[in-house]
Amino acid sequence: MAFAVLLAGGASGTAFASAGEVCRPVASHPAALRPVCGPGQSLSIAAVGDVLLHSPLQRKGYADGFQAVWGAAIPYFRAADIAYANLEGPVAPGFTRSFRAGRDPGRVFDNSVYTSYPMFNYHPAVVDDLIASGIRVVSTANNHVLDRGGDGAEATLGILEARGLAFSGSRRRDAARTFVRHVAGKGSRVAWLACTFSTNGIPDPDRQVLMCYEDRDEMLALIRAEAARPDVAAIIVTPHWGVEYTHRPLERQRELARDIIAAGATAVIGTHPHVIQPWEYLPGPDGKDRLVIYSTGNFVSGQVSLAKQTSILAWIELCRVDGGGGDLGVAMSARFELAGAYWLPLLMRRGPDGPSLSVVGPDEGGSGGAARALIARLLPDAEMPGRLACAADSPVAVALQ
Repeated sequence: MAFAVLLAGGASGTAFASAGEVCRPVASHPAALRPVCGPGQSLSIAAVGDVLLHSPLQRKGYADGFQAVWGAAIPYFRAADIAYANLEGPVAPGFTRSFRAGRDPGRVFDNSVYTSYPMFNYHPAVVDDLIASGIRVVSTANNHVLDRGGDGAEATLGILEARGLAFSGSRRRDAARTFVRHVAGKGSRVAWLACTFSTNGIPDPDRQVLMCYEDRDEMLALIRAEAARPDVAAIIVTPHWGVEYTHRPLERQRELARDIIAAGATAVIGTHPHVIQPWEYLPGPDGKDRLVIYSTGNFVSGQVSLAKQTSILAWIELCRVDGGGGDLGVAMSARFELAGAYWLPLLMRRGPDGPSLSVVGPDEGGSGGAARALIARLLPDAEMPGRLACAADSPVAVALQ
């Protein structure tokens, strides 16, 4: 894990920046951890699952800012070179469940324009707060992407484009069928590609959404094309797949994962089951390990039961294996390979101020201890060794190579 300064110890007593402040990750008790890459040769990715905003989360987020919901994850997002989440639902101001555009109520959960299960729609404040929290790329390919129809999907992409948040997995009607988005990190270009198994039966006549299985050949061709590009350093594929509420991936997930890795992907980060599924390493075309996380679980949601409230932030470290140095042109053509993968245990809790995300401490009992035990049963022994705090005024900044 290529930290120059390790994460802060302890999960309690952490102060977070307010919604209007910029979070700077800090370590109050730094500890040495030798980098696995040379200086300046690593690239880190923080990845979480579904941003699935049921009514209690929307009410709290519109009133207090969504940093009040997911603030515990902000220092990790800001510490990573690239942070990712699955934006599960449209951001379509004025659109109702009937797919008609009308008057927008503003930043409020009115259960007409801005709604919860079974057909979600969010105010653009969600996008603003994701960006402010450090998220740089989202998936827009999931089973709720068309909850406001094709026009709502079009409106969503317009908002993401206007605010500069990269997205993958869906496209505007008049756009080419590339679906890939490139995100810069450490002077290199990382390709992101998302797909979904379903749109919940809502028709997609303009084929705005990339389907994992129906468009399998097209998706694999996109991955191969990215792998052949000398200016793409890594490829991250984020499928929305599997069966809800089960910890066991389907065989067709495993088959698709093998095909994605064989096509040249660096890592696969899955969502949709709303619970954690295992991860594994598969050999890539070069024989080196590539990572497949079948499901991170939810990121934030209003779902109940321990399994649905437990999730992980996946921290992925990549190392530059060729090129680099001081020449920008050479650096842009460098390749990255997997150097390490770690998980941070997360738990949605319900308190007097409403639902919010927390990082599970190492010695917690109760629901925190049960969440940790569940993760330990499903995932390898690869917990992130420490904690980050978010303190806007602290002079002790975490330095990441």
